[in-house]
Amino acid sequence: MPLRKLKRVAKIVDAAMRDGARARSQSTDPAFRERVQSDRRGELSKFKTVQHALADRERIEKGRATRAANAAKAKTKAKKK
Repeated sequence: MPLRKLKRVAKIVDAAMRDGARARSQSTDPAFRERVQSDRRGELSKFKTVQHALADRERIEKGRATRAANAAKAKTKAKKK
C-alpha cells in the first residue's frame, strides 16, 4: 500500500477515535443524560400502551395514598380509645 494512502487511512481512523472519545465523554455529562431521558420519555409517551401504563401507575399510587391515609386515621382512632 502506498504511503499516501496509508496516511489517509490513519487520519480517518484517528478522527474516528477522537470522535468516539468525545461522544463517550459527553454521554456521561449529567445535563446531557437528563436531556436524553426527557426526550426519550416524550417520545415514548406518544404510544397508547405507555399511556395506559402511566394511567395504571397513577391509579395504583392514588390507591396507596388513600390506604395510607385510612390506616393513619385508624391508628389515631385506636390511640384515642
